[in-house]
Amino acid sequence: MSSNSSSPKIHYQGQQFAIEPQESLLEALLRQGQDVPYSCRKGSCLTCTMKLESGEVEHSRSVDANITSSGHILCCVAYAKSDVQLAPADMTALAIDAEIIARTQLTDDIYELQIAPMRQLDFRPGQHVRLIRRSDDLSRQYSIASQADGDFFFRVHLRCLPDGQMSPWLCQQASVGERLQLVGPTGKCHYTPEIHADRPLLMLSTGTGGSALLAIARDALTQGHAQPIHFYHGVRQASELYLLHEMRELAAQYPQFQYHACISQGEAPEGTRAGRITQAFVEDMGALDEYGVFLCGNPLMVEDARFQASLKGARRRLTLVDPFESSYPPAPRDAEKIASIEPQPELWEALDRGEKLSKILKHFYDMVYEDDRLSPYFHGIPKEFVAQKVYEFFASLFGRETGFFGRNPYNTHHWMVISNDMFDHHEALLEKAIHAFGVPDHLIRRWMAINELFRSEIVKSAPRGMISAGVEQPVKTHEVSVLEMDTICDGCGNEIPAGQPVRYHHRVGTLHCAHCAGIDVSSFLKSTSTAQQPQDTRP
Repeated sequence: MSSNSSSPKIHYQGQQFAIEPQESLLEALLRQGQDVPYSCRKGSCLTCTMKLESGEVEHSRSVDANITSSGHILCCVAYAKSDVQLAPADMTALAIDAEIIARTQLTDDIYELQIAPMRQLDFRPGQHVRLIRRSDDLSRQYSIASQADGDFFFRVHLRCLPDGQMSPWLCQQASVGERLQLVGPTGKCHYTPEIHADRPLLMLSTGTGGSALLAIARDALTQGHAQPIHFYHGVRQASELYLLHEMRELAAQYPQFQYHACISQGEAPEGTRAGRITQAFVEDMGALDEYGVFLCGNPLMVEDARFQASLKGARRRLTLVDPFESSYPPAPRDAEKIASIEPQPELWEALDRGEKLSKILKHFYDMVYEDDRLSPYFHGIPKEFVAQKVYEFFASLFGRETGFFGRNPYNTHHWMVISNDMFDHHEALLEKAIHAFGVPDHLIRRWMAINELFRSEIVKSAPRGMISAGVEQPVKTHEVSVLEMDTICDGCGNEIPAGQPVRYHHRVGTLHCAHCAGIDVSSFLKSTSTAQQPQDTRP
């Protein structure tokens, strides 16, 4: 397949790349060996965002105006209308200047910062902003702990972590008056009257997460929320209950606000409870079908609480979460979770000991492979193969009557960038498929709660390496190698003779000939023959 010399070209990092007709910018870059970030290849995950420095493109689907207005594009759905000059995404293009105007130490290691943006922010209590240090662009995400009451500043609470990079600087080193940048506000973890006004609310928080949910509770009560608000705040030691006075004042002012302070370690003073908040709310609360659920704080607490709330019937669309952000990606715990799941004989019988499970999964993957958002993740993978592997996984969990020899959830999805929204979309389709086959509601809730356990292994903002023997391996993207047998190029469809170099993409499963992949055959063969020559090791 020969490229037309008049076809548009991509200029990227000092190199020029050809674009074939009907080929997206991402496809052209991958075909020619560029390690650019991507995942869904459908404009959903935003991983392939790049800066368009010059030229004109057309997107094949609608793209967030904030991306295009800042001079960025989504390469997977962008098609060149002229030569284009690309650069890595500049996330600070969406940032605004801000200033630290006050800092107060609330406990030994918890601080309150007052941040003044250089323009008025339109935010909801509980949303978060990303604060960026100007000297090196280091950034972290923090939840807003104040009301949108007309003040020009907002407040955040943060714990100073001894081994942290950002928190010691913000809490102890940066001076009042220090300039920084921020991106946001973003996030859906806030009170929405149209959704929450007529519902009881359950709020679970740990540590400084209590400040964000307290702001949401105040917002709800200020707007006249009359239904009960069950607020659980968990800390390790009683000395960490820095919000105790405010919480009790609010409970005295509003009878519908019910406050529960939980101490997980050490003695629990009068008026507080010993134990973890997840244990406390499971003991206290009945069915959560009609509740709005808010979770904020330690990621392990959020994960456990979400699972327990799902078992009690909490609805996915009414469960809003804001787990603390970690500088280091968490280690997968899926093997531990699988081992902890008890057999589900009632559910297994309801699934006709596997017969109905097979029908449900066939129906489900028929929908998935037709779904614009989910189908790109399964590109090149036979539908029947996926359905069979998932059948074996669920059958091993529910019935323990069949062995599962596939990968655990983390390794299966390690390279995929999947957002919480995408995970929810997947789960909603699965739940719809299960309902279609008449499985009782309480068993559907149990199934969906088990799925919920693996959210943290599947949802991620960047590809990760597969775990092998307990060690995370480097992320494989592509490799150039020499074929030992004849095959066909996925690009031009021509035969590739054995002995010729090709580029294979591990994540997409495509194979391109030297021409389509932009490989200089003579240089490649020369470099490989040189590497294979015996080295002179004489002194």
